[in-house]
Amino acid sequence: QGASMPLSQVFEQAKLPREKVNIALGWLVRKGWGEIVKGAGLLKATLAEPPAEGDDEKLLSLLARKGELDGEAVKAEGLEQALNQLKRRGLLEVKEQKVWRLSLTEGGWRAAESLPTQLEAKPVVTLLTGELLRSGKWRKVEFQRYDVTARPPSLYPGKKHFYLEFLEEVRDILLSMGFEEAWGPYVETEFWNFDVLFQPQDHPAREIHDSYQLKNPAKGRLPPKRIVSAVRRTHEDGWKTGSKGWRYRWNPEIARRLVLRTQTTAVSARSLAGGVKPPLKIFCLSKVFRPDVLDAKHSMEFHQCDGIMGDWNLTLRHLLGFFVEFCGRLGFKEVKFAPSYFPFTEPSVEVFVKHPRLGWVEIAGSGVFRPEVTLPLGVKFPVLAWGAGIGRLAMIRLGIDDIRELHTQKLDMLRRFKV
Repeated sequence: QGASMPLSQVFEQAKLPREKVNIALGWLVRKGWGEIVKGAGLLKATLAEPPAEGDDEKLLSLLARKGELDGEAVKAEGLEQALNQLKRRGLLEVKEQKVWRLSLTEGGWRAAESLPTQLEAKPVVTLLTGELLRSGKWRKVEFQRYDVTARPPSLYPGKKHFYLEFLEEVRDILLSMGFEEAWGPYVETEFWNFDVLFQPQDHPAREIHDSYQLKNPAKGRLPPKRIVSAVRRTHEDGWKTGSKGWRYRWNPEIARRLVLRTQTTAVSARSLAGGVKPPLKIFCLSKVFRPDVLDAKHSMEFHQCDGIMGDWNLTLRHLLGFFVEFCGRLGFKEVKFAPSYFPFTEPSVEVFVKHPRLGWVEIAGSGVFRPEVTLPLGVKFPVLAWGAGIGRLAMIRLGIDDIRELHTQKLDMLRRFKV
């Protein structure tokens, strides 16, 4: 009793974090084992003998020995207050449990006395066979009872990803409508990605923040000179298209720059340059790449579906009719159109479908290829062109609000979609 120690020495010798030492000092004072002399910075003992075990310590000791205690044992020891205190301090966990005690009534005892001392169990069978009927043994067996309302266990067989199934459905619809599928490279020259589509070389879409440019190799090959020359003249003065062009000096080195394609319309242009003859129906369903910040509505990599239809008697009405049919086969019965502008089509039209919750949602841009696009490629008949954001269509159709979930690997979500 009366022994003291500087608080600074207490913190040093405790070899514990300061916040834990402060908690210990608080309990030492609360239990009357010592006191802190204010002003002197001393911890002073007030007991000559070791203190008796408190209720909280007693309860902790019991739990340490037995692992757990039921409520009746705590009450028998008179430790309810200590229990609440330790629970508030987060030193123990209280779990509630229901205990059922069953006992026979007088009627139950009388019924039990009338039962045979030993019950003979009948064999339980699940199938009524011909042998049981012929032998009469069916009278001596007990048939398994069935709960006709019980649901069978869930089965999760292997299946295709729901987004891949949607892409295949789109592909099958277009093939059934007479289209042929075309493919093109992911890495494309700016010539096919921009120039041949009559986008000027100073167009904002060519900036590094709107397209991925390759560092090595940085440039690719241009197509035959006749196509390059026709595209150059079209940009500079309109060539023989009836246009005035963009009125600037076209640079072949810019056209040679390599980018990750930003649109599958480049595949449509390559197809036209291959010497096609009318009538033609071509589509490309593949990935495109544009710099963006990944979130619920945007992605740097997504699927686009481009298509072209060419023949001598085609008009814009045929394009609108195609979209009504195509969207209808995908389950979108309400379709509407609005005038728009694109550098490589005139007239140009945006396509909308009706979303049950969001209202009208744009899903495609379309129009008639300008002569500035078709004539340099040697095409003299009208060509209808369209490009659809397939990812957006899939989200509407599948009821998905986050574009990242189109590529999800979460099993619970994959299992929700029908095979």
